[in-house]
Amino acid sequence: MKLKDKKNSYFECLNCGFQSLKYLGKCPQCESWNSLLEVKKEMLAEDVSQIEQVKPLDQIREETVVRIKTEISELDQLLGGGIVPASAILVGGEPGVGKSTLLLEVSSALARQGKKILYCSGEESENQIKLRANRLAINSPNIYLLCSSSFQSVKAAIDEINPEFVIIDSVQTLGDHRYSSLNGAISVLRQTVLEILQITKKRGITLFLVGHITKEGLLAGPKSLEHMVDIVLYFQGDLLHDIRLLRAEKNRFGNVNEVGVFRMEEKGLVAVADPSLLFLQHRKEKETGVAVISTMNGLRPILVEIQALVSESPFTGNPRRIAIGYDHFRLSMLLSLLEKKLHLPFYKSDVFLNIAGGLVLKDPAADLGVLAALISSHKSVQNDLKTVFLGEVGLTGEIRPVNFIQQRLSEVRRYGFTRVILAENQFRDLIDQQSADSKTAKPASLQESNSALRSLLSEIKVVGVKNISSLLPLLNS
Repeated sequence: MKLKDKKNSYFECLNCGFQSLKYLGKCPQCESWNSLLEVKKEMLAEDVSQIEQVKPLDQIREETVVRIKTEISELDQLLGGGIVPASAILVGGEPGVGKSTLLLEVSSALARQGKKILYCSGEESENQIKLRANRLAINSPNIYLLCSSSFQSVKAAIDEINPEFVIIDSVQTLGDHRYSSLNGAISVLRQTVLEILQITKKRGITLFLVGHITKEGLLAGPKSLEHMVDIVLYFQGDLLHDIRLLRAEKNRFGNVNEVGVFRMEEKGLVAVADPSLLFLQHRKEKETGVAVISTMNGLRPILVEIQALVSESPFTGNPRRIAIGYDHFRLSMLLSLLEKKLHLPFYKSDVFLNIAGGLVLKDPAADLGVLAALISSHKSVQNDLKTVFLGEVGLTGEIRPVNFIQQRLSEVRRYGFTRVILAENQFRDLIDQQSADSKTAKPASLQESNSALRSLLSEIKVVGVKNISSLLPLLNS
């Protein structure tokens, strides 16, 4: 809600940007308490900057972009192959998850390449940052520290040092003496970040911004902050475990929904080159309620274990539905399908679903694996240890094909799984493609792809299922 009034001030919510002419103890939009601060209108006058010239598209020279490697394999892959110069990257995450540690390690790697880095911290003192640097064995003359939350100090430091990279930790602490509002106010935050972006873009400086998150797990501040930057990364992880997941929610230079996996150790974050090893529990004996899927994160296939527990509910008529790492609404849909199509009485059972390793699944190809785990737990059926489930499930109970099938099968074979259950239509397509006449003239890339597919199918038994009714007989075979 934006106000247009002749009054000289208004109140704005720090969390969502809601505006009111009078003070409110509780924000009516985000329902947060004591979050409205007074903003002086006359102090938010727009700064008229130099007007840029219009250019025809055909007169703009295309420049070759050379990405800068951070020497952190998971981060480079997440960014699409490295850092694009003059880009703006926003990193969000819970306190203590490792945002500052990661960016300090990035600074060290860039400093070793001769790059000049300005690290601005509005939350920690120089001594605190130095202690972390000593723990990470980082000591470089190319890393410059500025412990200030003043926008003017940051701008002056950029003018003085002329760095190639600027890190601001965190953006919510930025303040500007031209405004009467406290640091972190929506209007001040929006304006200061916009001015910093204009400075870094014109000078070819790469900008890293660290952002706080709200209790709902979203980045704090205005949504326009995410639109301003080129890349948005979310750092996730349970503080009681050593695994950290870095997810790309927005990427103008690469794939979204890519996931980088790190392990937090005593000497800092260590990239995990083979995430499937973390998310798979290599069991020697069959157990109920377990199924393995191959999910795509960007262009990377990862094998993940799905765990389900179905037990009789002590609460008649109100069973519990708890999902960790999986969408609750999709779980409810799949349970309704099982009740309607297979006549399984889940309405009187508590259902708990967990994605092992802390991964959050958004891939619809996980549907078939979730069904297999639920049926296995409900009927006490032990799934085969060497079977992987791939398929999206529709509302009529049919099993639908999944994308990137060849990449998924390659990961399945690499870990020694010997059987894959997928959609019948996709199974027929694979058989037709395998039996295609190799003597027919085809592009070299297509011949190579068909050859790779034939090699995969020679080592993996592929089974097609038409609907969820035909899945049940395969679970214990």
